[in-house]
Amino acid sequence: MTATTPVFRDFADADHTLGLGRNLQQAITEGHIDEVRGRRWFGGLSQGPFFAGFTLVTVIAVSPTAGGRPSRP
Repeated sequence: MTATTPVFRDFADADHTLGLGRNLQQAITEGHIDEVRGRRWFGGLSQGPFFAGFTLVTVIAVSPTAGGRPSRP
């Protein structure tokens, strides 16, 4: 298992990779976020300093064979 934490300091890169605008639009469409408030928030992200990060956890597992011994990929 490994944990990696990418950090974005550029809003355009973060939006492209994380789909911030796309997810915001879906939340607005589904009624989870008020449209005016959501658009104001999104517009403010590109103003001034920007920082976004998340932790990506990668796990590699081995499936045992019928004989109980791990198979090799």
